[in-house]
Amino acid sequence: MRIVKFDLNTYNLTKDLPGGATYGVVEEEVPEIEMITDENGNPTRGGLIGYALAYALLAGFVGAMFYFL
Repeated sequence: MRIVKFDLNTYNLTKDLPGGATYGVVEEEVPEIEMITDENGNPTRGGLIGYALAYALLAGFVGAMFYFL
């Protein structure tokens, strides 16, 4: 997955130019989220617990949005 973000380095280098600063964006590669596995490729117990907690938090958040809205 790629994200696009503001190029602060170029902006800071060119902000004092008479014509103004140069604005730009850069694409950055973001690594995909993977299940934590052991050396045999089996999911670890901590990874499974983490995924279960993440899905429970997501379900609770969505449920709270439906309840409050």
